Amino acid sequence: MNRRYRGDGRAGTAVPAIVFAGLFLSLSAFLLIRAATSDAEHALADRQAIQLHDELKTRFDHQSVLLRALSGPMAGPEPVTEASFSSAAEPLLPLYPNLRAVVWSRRMAERDLPLLERAMRSAGHTSFAVRYAAEDAELEPGADRFVNVLAEPKSAASLIGLDMASLPGQRDVLVRSCAANRVVAAEGEPLRAEFGPDSALIYLPVYSRDVDAGEERFAARTVCDVLTGFLWTSFDVDQLLRDAVLRVGLTVGDAYLLDPKAGTPRLLAAEGALSRPGELPHPPIRPLTVEQLNGEAATRAIVRDIAYGGRVWRLYVVPGAVRLFSADDRLAWTMLIGGLLLTAGAVAYVLREARTKRLLRTEARARAAMARALRESEERFRMALRYSKVTLFTQDLDLRHLWVYCPQPDFRPERMIGRTDAELFPQDADRLISVKRSVMERGIGARCEVEMTYNGIRRALDLSVEPMRDDTGAVCGIICAAVDMTESVEIREALARAHAEAERANQAKSRFLAAASHDLRQPFQAMSLFHHILLSKLDDPQQVEVANKLGEALSAGNTLLSTLLDTSALEVGNVKPRVVDFDVQDILGRLSIEIGDQAIDRGLELRVVPCSVRVRSDPILLERMVRNLLVNALRYTTEGRILLGCRRRCEGEGGDRLSIEVWDTGPGIAEAEMTAIFEDFYRCGTDQRDSGRGLGLGLSIVRRMAQMLDHPVAVRSRVGHGTVFTVSVPRLVQHCPCAAAAE
Repeated sequence: MNRRYRGDGRAGTAVPAIVFAGLFLSLSAFLLIRAATSDAEHALADRQAIQLHDELKTRFDHQSVLLRALSGPMAGPEPVTEASFSSAAEPLLPLYPNLRAVVWSRRMAERDLPLLERAMRSAGHTSFAVRYAAEDAELEPGADRFVNVLAEPKSAASLIGLDMASLPGQRDVLVRSCAANRVVAAEGEPLRAEFGPDSALIYLPVYSRDVDAGEERFAARTVCDVLTGFLWTSFDVDQLLRDAVLRVGLTVGDAYLLDPKAGTPRLLAAEGALSRPGELPHPPIRPLTVEQLNGEAATRAIVRDIAYGGRVWRLYVVPGAVRLFSADDRLAWTMLIGGLLLTAGAVAYVLREARTKRLLRTEARARAAMARALRESEERFRMALRYSKVTLFTQDLDLRHLWVYCPQPDFRPERMIGRTDAELFPQDADRLISVKRSVMERGIGARCEVEMTYNGIRRALDLSVEPMRDDTGAVCGIICAAVDMTESVEIREALARAHAEAERANQAKSRFLAAASHDLRQPFQAMSLFHHILLSKLDDPQQVEVANKLGEALSAGNTLLSTLLDTSALEVGNVKPRVVDFDVQDILGRLSIEIGDQAIDRGLELRVVPCSVRVRSDPILLERMVRNLLVNALRYTTEGRILLGCRRRCEGEGGDRLSIEVWDTGPGIAEAEMTAIFEDFYRCGTDQRDSGRGLGLGLSIVRRMAQMLDHPVAVRSRVGHGTVFTVSVPRLVQHCPCAAAAE
């Protein structure tokens, strides 16, 4: 640049002038815009401070709303119990995340304290005793006590029995609240050990009757005579400020909440500014102390007082320090940088040609590298295709082969190029030509599996055909990929044949068992008859015991055989459902009598809930399904009870249905076994060699009957708590005759 302007004195003089003028104008614009931005930031800080003040005042008032909402039952004639207080407070507690506790302090005369202790102990608080803040607490003789008798949530139960008037300085606060008939905030830290130093207490007096304004003002003593107690709450001031900062979206600076009336000003809470919308509140990055807030930071802090409950909280909003680089000064920095860029324009013009040459050389090197990468990719592609079974080829509009790549030796390109499918594959040409013509006409690719004969060898190919287009977008041919699937097809056909053989064998077995069911059951029936005859002829106790064991074995064998035969009958399809309308109570009543005795023998309780609904189903099969579920519950439940009941449900397009449910208190079923329990011969959580719990066919029979009747079966379970099985049955909706007449 110096070499260019060395011989031009006028240009050499203009360059410094342009540089000086550009710098002066850029700096001037920068300073002016920065000053305007600073004024806007200060206005925003003042506006957000007002919003934060209003939000905090509203949240303080919400505490009063909570107390007044709960004070209604306290002033009524009915005594407030722990259950009624809990039912009134629990729905409101989730609305106040900053709440520590809500407590009812009952006014008690000193002489009535023993009566209160006996009443609370009889109500369940066995260790209840009136206690004071300290053993040496100054208690005025004959003065009333305000004892905590109810508290929510349950974690605040340690406060029950505490006399609030024994806390330092709290009797004066209670007297002031009673006389003024309004919410009063406690000063200092009366329950610091229980709730922490950042908590605040407010009291609301509750009277036995309504108190009007005139009575408050002129007869404070009379008003306090009808006082029944105080409803008070403790809330987290730190959480209160955090929620307010999040609601307002404070971005201009940090917020501090102080108690200025204490012996020395006390910092209650502090929250940092949010750098972006949606950010979670956090403490200030560089927190200030009380001395700094009243000292060096007071000049730029925005202070607002919040009056509530007879106290004043002081809110400080301290804007962040002015930084040289900030997002709000983008325009100022843009003007400065723009001026500097304009000043450097001459230098950029001189360097443009050299930069252009460098870019051209870089582009040439990039093109060469791309060409090398393309060649390497093509070589790798050819190597991959060389050892695969994929054949690639293209054909023109007349279906003549233009290019062929085939790794198999019998498809040599020189024998295929220039020839059509009709010439190469005369036996299978029609199928190939129809697929390829369809792709060329529609312009949409297709994929199909074809079989063709070439050189006397039958092959199965997975053929993919895509249209090939010219520069104008018109179809000029097709490009195809054929994968040799001959071995896969042969394996698939062999597997299909094997599967068919297995199915035929299974069906033959099921038909045999179904046909021979009578012959298989007859020996067991004969043995049972002989067993009864034998029992009638035995007198020796040891022989009777052996005969009883024999009877148990015969009964178990007969049950297992019947289960196997029933499963086979269901598989073959010999069982045909007979769907009728009937009262479901008929089934419930029979099962209640049948299963109830078995449950009593096992030390269990069977409870059946009556139901008056009519359903549409096969009563015999449905009763058998429910019986299997009850028997399954008996087998796996060792203690507790079993419940059989019904629920009415409306499943939209499924219509009105009745859900028959079997609940038990057994060991439960793991999530991984939920599907397997309906399989044949699967017994959940037991030794598969243990025949005492059946063959594992009960639930599989339920599944088959449910599919036959279209009665969906569902199961829910918790390990260690129990299981519930549900059978969904169509129910009949009985319309009211009055409604039918009206229609």
